[in-house]
Amino acid sequence: MKKIIVLTGPTGVGKTNISISLAKHFNSEIINADASQIYRYLDIGTAKITPEEMQGVKHHLLDICDPHEPFSIKEYQDLGRKLINEIDIPFIVGGSGLYIQALITDYDLSAKPRSNDEYPNLSNEQLHQLLEYLDPEAASKIHPNNRRRVLRYIEIAKEKGKVKPKKPKLLYDALTICFVRNRKSLYNRINFRCDEMIKNGWIDECIKLRELGYDLHRLKDIGYRHIGDYLDKKIDFDEMVEKIKKDQRRYAKRQMTWFRNKMDCIFIDLDTSTIDEVINIIGNFINK
Repeated sequence: MKKIIVLTGPTGVGKTNISISLAKHFNSEIINADASQIYRYLDIGTAKITPEEMQGVKHHLLDICDPHEPFSIKEYQDLGRKLINEIDIPFIVGGSGLYIQALITDYDLSAKPRSNDEYPNLSNEQLHQLLEYLDPEAASKIHPNNRRRVLRYIEIAKEKGKVKPKKPKLLYDALTICFVRNRKSLYNRINFRCDEMIKNGWIDECIKLRELGYDLHRLKDIGYRHIGDYLDKKIDFDEMVEKIKKDQRRYAKRQMTWFRNKMDCIFIDLDTSTIDEVINIIGNFINK
């Protein structure tokens, strides 16, 4: 099986900087696994890497579609697997657990839905809560954003009783490293990064998005809706900042739950580990 390196972790943990150092050391290329960074114009608010920060490391699947343009996980899966076949030892970097799972396992996204969406007025989270009521075990193993699969298991739970979701199998020889920090350290980093994003022009980015015709309230990415409310004078500046930080911290918590429960990871604490230790782990994996 082909060897791949997956570098993941919660938002704000420091994936970008360490991934560049590691990719340079191993002379490799990076495949983006952050669902928000796929979209053009969402730069500051998604902490998208800049050309200068790339330091010559080739990146793939960044800025490939417009914010309101439909882009499915199946499309990501197809594009990503093609890149995996083309790159010697690819580094897959990002915090979108479902995208990573769809990319590196036999996660089936090709099947047509068994029925139409009978719950168009329910959000993904609300729909997932319904499945949790009908079948808590199935709900615990399916990501809320995978609406089609949630719908399928709601249908099964109602018609045939509970059914256990099949565990996806790896398609590659994967080393998956999840970078972590203690909660206080991570939350401090998230809060500081949010302040820096705003100082670096996140609000201006949102104004430009509106000028291009995009509705900030339709963007699912954290923060844009709150900045839209601020620009509409529905909330003040301090409330906007606190809402964004709170959502980012909550997202980091959900990510960690996913990584612990859904992925076979080596957890590396960036507060206590050195990059040389990570290099040794990856080097041993590549050479074994």
